[in-house]
Amino acid sequence: MNTYIKEEFRRAFFSKATLLSVILSIILMFWGMFESLKWIASGDVSILYAFLQGYNSGTSNFLIIAFPILACIPFATSYKTDSLSGFNRYVYIRKNKINYMIIKLCVNSLVGGFVVFIGPFIAIIYLLINKMIFGSPMIKEQLETISYFKSVGVNSPILMLLIILGILFLCGLIFSTFGLGVSAIMNNKYVAILVPFIYFIISATVLSKFNTYLNIVAFYDVDYGMTFGQRMFYGGILIILSIIVFFIGGSKKFEEKNI
Repeated sequence: MNTYIKEEFRRAFFSKATLLSVILSIILMFWGMFESLKWIASGDVSILYAFLQGYNSGTSNFLIIAFPILACIPFATSYKTDSLSGFNRYVYIRKNKINYMIIKLCVNSLVGGFVVFIGPFIAIIYLLINKMIFGSPMIKEQLETISYFKSVGVNSPILMLLIILGILFLCGLIFSTFGLGVSAIMNNKYVAILVPFIYFIISATVLSKFNTYLNIVAFYDVDYGMTFGQRMFYGGILIILSIIVFFIGGSKKFEEKNI
């Protein structure tokens, strides 16, 4: 069992697909911060301002749009790949189906959260190094995100950054789980990557008109106005539905294939 878990982590975290997602996460984050980075050394902009340009504020910010795809690229299609190659039949001989699916679910969720988290995390490290070298201020501007944090009693800029990183990890976890669930019922593995992104677009353009909290951007963007409880409730529903689809759809397809 331990050997198989290690192998799954190796497949998930050291694959070319994961490397691609990590590189894109870093590029998109720094691309969003690009304009503000030119002013960091002079102290004209703060560390938090520069970070938020890449996270949710900048005109060149694409991470907020791309994160559903980034989360699904590494491992969300692994169940479909195992099914098509027959690898899961081999695994089922050595361990029961439930254990296989639980391990798949956990590993996929972790790597999905990791690739969305890593770009912003590296950006924070880079910005803090700039602070040590140039003495750039942590907070200088009055921004909506900063005002939101202060309204809920969070005044430390470091704590603000850590909370954002935690939310980004959860976003990746949720959408990679969503993709895994889709992969269990779709014949085309690439659809598993696109469906969560399509849902993201529909939630922002259609569902939000019925209820603003149905917009998944409200989960990603901390200053959207959604409370912590509402954010966890929305994310929890998506995870639960994805897990149900994965276990029911995955089990049914495997049994049909082996009759």
